[in-house]
Amino acid sequence: MPSWPNSNETSDTDDDEYMDEYSSMQMEYFQTPDTVIDPSLSGLVVESDRRCILHRQRPGRFVAFEGTDTGRRFIGCATTDGVNCGVLEWVDAPWPVILQRCLTKLWDMYHEENLGRVQDKEAHEIEAEKLKKELDSLANQYSQLVDDVSKLFDYQDGNKSHDMDYTSQAINELKEKKHQLDEKAKIEVQMEKLKLKKEQRCILQSQADIIQNTRKAMKEIQVERDLLKEEKKKLEHIISKLLKAGHGCKEKLDKIKEVVMEE
Repeated sequence: MPSWPNSNETSDTDDDEYMDEYSSMQMEYFQTPDTVIDPSLSGLVVESDRRCILHRQRPGRFVAFEGTDTGRRFIGCATTDGVNCGVLEWVDAPWPVILQRCLTKLWDMYHEENLGRVQDKEAHEIEAEKLKKELDSLANQYSQLVDDVSKLFDYQDGNKSHDMDYTSQAINELKEKKHQLDEKAKIEVQMEKLKLKKEQRCILQSQADIIQNTRKAMKEIQVERDLLKEEKKKLEHIISKLLKAGHGCKEKLDKIKEVVMEE
């Protein structure tokens, strides 16, 4: 498993050694490939004091995403503005030939597909421009048709102004009648509501009167019953005295007493 170079594997930071290294590097190192973001392999190299050739800055860790180098890790210049120093060192060795052929085939397919999309886009733009011209032509024809129809209506309005006035007057009269009917209906509804409320109040008052009269009648009945009880007691007392005194027929007094007891 390849590892990132450490301070023991890199040269000193002396300017002469950097220039020697710069002159001895292959030109392919300066051709920075496209990269892909890999959170597990990012950031600057801090394990060594190595610097890039042109900017003398710490290099960064990257993963290539271009051609046969796709997926290879490398250390390269981290500068994004101006001239980039390119690849300083490949961490991974070149892929096997078979894998490189597969990657080349995949990238060729990608570029063909991308080229097809570009051609489709161009054809679409041409067709869209053609449709735009047709739409503009239709819009002009429509505007002309609207003008002609407007002129025709203006001519007819001049001949039918009297009919239009009569129609407008009839419509206004109908609106007025409708408004009157609506107002009348509202008044009738309100009167009906008031009538119902009045009837409800009368019913409630009648119920209250009935309850009050019933209670009053019950009290009067109770008073009469109490009076009858008093009279009954007095009569029983008189009959008892008569029986004791021996007056009258005993059998008749007993019958009268039985009648009084039943009541």
